[in-house]
Amino acid sequence: LLQCGFEITEEKMANVFLILQLVAVFTVVSLSLLGSFFIVFANLIEFRSRGVLQTGDLIITCLALSNGLIEVGQVPWFLVYILNLCNNTGEDFYKATDFMSTFFNKASSWFTAWLCLFYCVKIIKVNWRTFLKLKRRISSVVKVLIVVTLVGCLVVVLPIIFYIQLQSNTTSISAQCKNYYITENNIHVYGASLSFFTSFLPLAIMLASSMMIVTFLCKHSRKMSKNTNAVSGSRGDGPAAVAKTITSLTVLYVVCTGTVFALTSLVVLKDNVLVFIALSCSVYSAGCSMILIVRTVKLKVRCRGLCCRDNRTEKPKH
Repeated sequence: LLQCGFEITEEKMANVFLILQLVAVFTVVSLSLLGSFFIVFANLIEFRSRGVLQTGDLIITCLALSNGLIEVGQVPWFLVYILNLCNNTGEDFYKATDFMSTFFNKASSWFTAWLCLFYCVKIIKVNWRTFLKLKRRISSVVKVLIVVTLVGCLVVVLPIIFYIQLQSNTTSISAQCKNYYITENNIHVYGASLSFFTSFLPLAIMLASSMMIVTFLCKHSRKMSKNTNAVSGSRGDGPAAVAKTITSLTVLYVVCTGTVFALTSLVVLKDNVLVFIALSCSVYSAGCSMILIVRTVKLKVRCRGLCCRDNRTEKPKH
């Protein structure tokens, strides 16, 4: 009887944990999808009205689109993985969703790095010849970087499909659906290379750009305070706001990426480790969208306009 009661309790705990997982996934993914595609559509509307999209907005659009497409690939993956439905979908489903999510996740990392670099080039004022040439040609350089990023991520991420294979020598559906990566020696080499080129290199660019912007603004603020007695003017508000945005994105990236690498080394989570890793990526996508909407003036104005319009349409009902 005690054994039966223990089994019932364990089954209830497993069901509660399953429900909590689904609720957390639904909440984070919904925020990410809403925020990401709001940014994309807002910038597309501006492009349609003006016929041109500024370089910074172009990078933000690519970043938001990548974050949104990550969730498009992860939504069916979450359902199949958590509910153990892999027998109905096969390993080709995992190959497609894992490739799609990983590709856009890595592209998102690089787009964040290019956004930091772009604002660094626009804000910092130095007399270096190479830096001045880069500042004059930054629009063309950014377009080239976007194409190189997409092609490079495609080449680096594509081999991931060769490491995915459902286990046929197990009777456990859970083990078959959750342990689908082949544990060979070269997978560690591939994983290390993938992390270096698509996680650590973008992080290095983010940190360097953020530090350079903050250092320049601090020095500029000291010079202004020494030369003038005026109250802090609006000329410094723009660069300061950009610095806060870049720093927030960098901190969010460090936290989420550090969480992913920490989770990969935890044996306690066992079969649920991929869920938490994917959820961390979704948290980054959602947080990135929220930061961009709150810290970007044009996006904030459009968001306020949308909310106020919805409130005005709801008032006559009362």
